[in-house]
Amino acid sequence: MALVLLIIVGAGVIAAFTGGSWLGFSELRLRAKPVVVAAVAAQVIGAVLADHTGKSWCYSAGLAASAACALAFCIANIRVAGIPLVAVGLVLNAIVVARNGAMPVSIFSAHRAGVSILSIASGNDPRHTIAGIGSVWRSLGDIIPVPLPLVPQVVSPGDILVAAGLGEFIVMTSRRRRDTDQLAGGATFQASQALSTMARRS
Repeated sequence: MALVLLIIVGAGVIAAFTGGSWLGFSELRLRAKPVVVAAVAAQVIGAVLADHTGKSWCYSAGLAASAACALAFCIANIRVAGIPLVAVGLVLNAIVVARNGAMPVSIFSAHRAGVSILSIASGNDPRHTIAGIGSVWRSLGDIIPVPLPLVPQVVSPGDILVAAGLGEFIVMTSRRRRDTDQLAGGATFQASQALSTMARRS
């Protein structure tokens, strides 16, 4: 989560310094918006149930439902910048969790990032498991150390795709207004030039 927030803030700064405008978001027309709410709700409910019941399958089921909703949203908005990356990232996370019952975490990566794995090792974290020989598709698990100050993390390739997709979405969507204005300005200039030419010929 900290990585995603960092990317969102960074994307906002880049958008501001490259002439982006928040008005671009008001002009964006997304389809199947309720599916996003369903995706977030499914993942949150699954995580809460897993934490309170200690059953990792709740998290797996919630993540799978969230990925299905994300895929449906992606198909409906396939041409919107960043959306495909987010959907693919969520699907990858759902796949590895479904195959392992929880998200496998690399001990080596956790050590490099400075993340404690005591709760995972003791079985008090139903959403994560220690990556070992029996883990399936370990390369899609939490293997990337992110030693952020105060909130170090170990993230998965899917998490990276989600963060990158959100960053792309913010930067490109904020530029929609500027690009539209430039196109409109260019068209107006060409029209005025054509009218001037016609006037001189007449």
